[in-house]
Amino acid sequence: MRSDLDHLMGERNIDVLVIEGPDGMGSANPAFNYFVKGEHLVGLVVKKRGEPAILIHSPWEQVQAEKTGMVLVSRDRWSIREIEQDFPDPFDATVEHRRRMLADLGVSGRVGLYGTVPIGPFFALWMALAQKIPGLELVAEPQKDVISQARLTKSSDEIELMRDVGRRTCVVVQAVVDFIAAGRAEGDTVVDAHGTPITIGAVKAFMRRELAANNLEDPSGTIFAQGRDAGLPHATGDEAAQLKLGQAIVFDIFPRQAGGGYFHDMTRTFAIGHASADLQELYDTVKGSFEHVLGELEAGGPTIAFQKLTCQYFEARGHETIATKYPIEEGYIHSLGHGIGLEVHENIRFPSTIDSGDVIVPGCVFTLEPGLYYPSRNMGVRLEDTVYCRPDGSIESLTPFPMELVIPLRG
Repeated sequence: MRSDLDHLMGERNIDVLVIEGPDGMGSANPAFNYFVKGEHLVGLVVKKRGEPAILIHSPWEQVQAEKTGMVLVSRDRWSIREIEQDFPDPFDATVEHRRRMLADLGVSGRVGLYGTVPIGPFFALWMALAQKIPGLELVAEPQKDVISQARLTKSSDEIELMRDVGRRTCVVVQAVVDFIAAGRAEGDTVVDAHGTPITIGAVKAFMRRELAANNLEDPSGTIFAQGRDAGLPHATGDEAAQLKLGQAIVFDIFPRQAGGGYFHDMTRTFAIGHASADLQELYDTVKGSFEHVLGELEAGGPTIAFQKLTCQYFEARGHETIATKYPIEEGYIHSLGHGIGLEVHENIRFPSTIDSGDVIVPGCVFTLEPGLYYPSRNMGVRLEDTVYCRPDGSIESLTPFPMELVIPLRG
């Protein structure tokens, strides 16, 4: 949580955090967005240890800046026009403008750099500043940096936002199910009321309209994979393919608040009209694994233990897993989940084999997504909820949607 930042900075001996926000859209810059709380503005965040964070912003964006609740400083406090008179080279002027800004704010010592930026120009900028500011030491954390570690645990306000995104995501999934169910069978194909075959592309187009209607967006796309593609975890689905009766469909949807914000991630596996005995057995096994592991999750538990538990469950039922075979193309071939928040994948990993040292901590949010994949049998099954470890250590699913394989046709 944000309240952990000073403690984390102290642990790592970092004096100041500087978070670049040059793209003007917090949606593309999760570290910046974490501080400005989704407000779309251009700015720079400076957080000194033991002091509140400062937002340096454009005066044009005063209203958005005020909504962040941060200490505000107008960028015009340092006149770029005056600086340009003494520094005609644009890069030199930019360096001097930033130097004065940091000097006035007392930025010195070990300074951690964060944010999503064009690497070349900002590398050049900070190398120049390091030469001009005495005692400045730049810190670039390679993994589990201060901000991502603070983001690992969510505040009650963040959780309410994530619950809301989860509810709206489920509304969209139900609308897609109803859209399909309104069709009818013509041979082995699903057609609409006019007799036109329903394609995966048509389903995705409908889904995107429903996302927009529910103030959600899918910047990373959506998986709607049928038949053999359902047996390939990251196959997104052939949009020209027509919906077929009885085939496995892996529907993995991971939208976020429109304009940038918190993500939700859920997967359901469907079969339209009916399911074969083989597909039903595979589905029941994955669902059994999901329920078994969900019941075992606990605060303080190492994430690798739950991955091992999943592998043991599948292996006991005759399926190969990544725990005992590598490389592996069929069976259980991936890890159990990942953290989620302002990015689809955040800190807290459920490693496939090698222990990352991660544990489930109160306040964290992550996905739980076991699956079995058999492209040679034209099928795959994955089930996924977004899960929250409450402050008291109990586990709550943020995905209020049933797990049912077959979508009956009503048309």
